[in-house]
Amino acid sequence: MNEKILVADEVSQLGIRRLESAGFQVDIKTGLSEDELADTIVDYNAIIIRSSTRITEKILSKARNLKIIGRAGVGVDNINVEAATKYGIVVINSPEGNIISAAEHTFGLIISLLRNIPQADRSVRNLEWKRNKFTGHELYRKTIGIIGLGKVGSNVVKYAKAFGMKVIGYDPYITLDRAKEMGIILMSLDEVFKEADIVTLHVPKTKDTYHLVNKERINLMKKGSYIINAARGGVVDEDAVADALKSGHLAGAASDVFETEPILADNPYISIENTVLTPHIGAATKEAQINVILDVVDQIIAFFDGRIPHGAVNLPAFRGVSDDLLPWIDLAERLGKFIKDLVSDRVNKIEIVYYGDIAKKNVNSVSISVLKGYLIKIKGNHVSFVNALSLANELGIKYTEIKESEDVDFKSLITVRVLTDSGVRSVSGTILSDQKPRIIEIDSYRVDAFPEGYLLVSRHRDKPGIIGRFGTILGRNNINIAGMQLGRNLTSGLAVMILSVDSEVNDDVLSELISGGDIEELRSIFLS
Repeated sequence: MNEKILVADEVSQLGIRRLESAGFQVDIKTGLSEDELADTIVDYNAIIIRSSTRITEKILSKARNLKIIGRAGVGVDNINVEAATKYGIVVINSPEGNIISAAEHTFGLIISLLRNIPQADRSVRNLEWKRNKFTGHELYRKTIGIIGLGKVGSNVVKYAKAFGMKVIGYDPYITLDRAKEMGIILMSLDEVFKEADIVTLHVPKTKDTYHLVNKERINLMKKGSYIINAARGGVVDEDAVADALKSGHLAGAASDVFETEPILADNPYISIENTVLTPHIGAATKEAQINVILDVVDQIIAFFDGRIPHGAVNLPAFRGVSDDLLPWIDLAERLGKFIKDLVSDRVNKIEIVYYGDIAKKNVNSVSISVLKGYLIKIKGNHVSFVNALSLANELGIKYTEIKESEDVDFKSLITVRVLTDSGVRSVSGTILSDQKPRIIEIDSYRVDAFPEGYLLVSRHRDKPGIIGRFGTILGRNNINIAGMQLGRNLTSGLAVMILSVDSEVNDDVLSELISGGDIEELRSIFLS
């Protein structure tokens, strides 16, 4: 191996030695500024970072020899993945290396909080002996509500059961069969907040999960209950939690993550005694740090050996795929994202159906791209082409690839069909002669829309005035309409409209659009 690798953050020497043993030249240069890294990176074929270093487009534009970026951890928020894809650079991460550490840290926070361990420790160090002051609570027979039942959340389930706790949970994407297998009682989000003595969060930070714990949901909780956040800063409204702690409605809160990191002096938790705070160390165990760097190192070795790294998160990870399939891979991921935002019910099965010429090809990479797009909307950018299928299995979602021989109106066509608790929904797409992706059918409604940017998808009564009303309301809210497509069903008397708009449509505007009546369904969809 003649490749040069730059290690830009502190990592275990075990990873460095493994790279050197494989024949790579490894340089360790930590603490570089953006300008310094932009000047340095030109000489390197790979870079390894943790969370401290940010990989910006400015840096990537100078990285003419760079082939792969390794993130020793889960989150890739500090990497401009879109720019990396544009420059043909693979981004990899290690999504599973710190699962046990994160789950164990969650329980460390829970026990510390309910038994007042940090406060008692400080008291003893002050030569106090106030045993009665630190009377706590047992976990046994308490009800724990787990929000998010992915790999970390599912491990928290196991630990909670070992403590003899009643386990309830919320995850709109996990199937009922998978929940039964885990031995957890699924409830609605509000029901979990009402029933749980302890609520613990294990979800990514997205538009849907921002301030998931807010004043309204805290008010649903029992007096004297607890909140734990070892997931992501911003999932909890810290001011709302602080107010509930001060009023006595909540007995305590523990957090490993914060809306602003490092934590600021004016953070509302700082002055509140019944909190346990740690500096984002959920993954900070020697075992986890070794696991993630060795995983990333092995992926880099595999990559330069011509194999696909299992933690690849962007399109250049596909090697050995013919160029004519690349537009279909892109379309498939967009269809997966689209169907996820279109459907509000729990999805039990995803069917990917191929028609025409595309059905004669090896379409495994295309099918996986559908799953990847669907799951990115749930799990975030750590979903890769290689782990998408296992993540679907983790949620209990069945997946089927079907090739049909019947004639269709297009040379090639993909239909993504999802089976939900309440029925079947579908979206179909194709690549036309301009090599651009199109959505050509939603359920049974024919359309012709570009699957990109901000979209409003409406199913409504087919009657005069609907389009005008949408235009008036959007215009009044300074939202420009860039394009419109309509499809109708004369039998049902319903129509579908897809509006392409220049900016996001917020919930207040959506409510105003619906309030005029005759709207059966309205979805705001974003496709990057």
